[in-house]
Amino acid sequence: DASLRSFIRAVLEVARSKEIRKMSSRSDVQTRMPGFRVQLGFGLHYGWAVECAIGSNLKIDASYLSPNVNLASRLQAATKQYGVEILISGQTHSLFSPNVQAMCRLVDRVTLKGTVHPMDLYTYDVPATTVDGISVIDDHIISSPDTPCSLFFSSLQPALSDRFRQQFSSAMEHYLGGHDGSHANWQRASAILSSLCNQSGPRDGPSQAIRSYIKRRARPDGSAPPNWKGYRALENK
Repeated sequence: DASLRSFIRAVLEVARSKEIRKMSSRSDVQTRMPGFRVQLGFGLHYGWAVECAIGSNLKIDASYLSPNVNLASRLQAATKQYGVEILISGQTHSLFSPNVQAMCRLVDRVTLKGTVHPMDLYTYDVPATTVDGISVIDDHIISSPDTPCSLFFSSLQPALSDRFRQQFSSAMEHYLGGHDGSHANWQRASAILSSLCNQSGPRDGPSQAIRSYIKRRARPDGSAPPNWKGYRALENK
């Protein structure tokens, strides 16, 4: 729970930083990159790693050697594809407390480059803590290391409504089609995701990502391809 909390706090502190907002809103920055704002992406995975010094007599760097480090890096890179700040591997999600597990959202099942077995991907929809520049959550709860994890998460409920989460979960069930994909109903999944994407308010990245994939890979009648096994390969690193 504490590992996820640290990522959430980093996202919130950047979003709340007056200095970063001031820098992002500079006219020269906005002229060159209209709509620019600072965003962070985190990949959260669990596994062994060897910390060691690598180099020569001229230069030595401390580094980590592990396929798990590479996997976490790929999760971090994939946050751009899903339009989320945090991607969590299924292995890590299984280590969270039941309450925190329930607050996360399953967004896909994939194989990553260098892996064979499919992995569930989850995200935590970080809520906004300010409205029109006014804080709506006690700053002490967010920033203090003494805040109990239970209080931190109860104060920072996921940004999406229960109804949205239920609809997205239903779409994912139709999209994945069980552990082997045999029960997939991509027509129904696409209809639900299209409805979610057309709702007012900020666009939901995972809904757009899965809907886009279905459009690219579905058969002419909108159904899943015959080789669908309940997961897909996420090729981009």
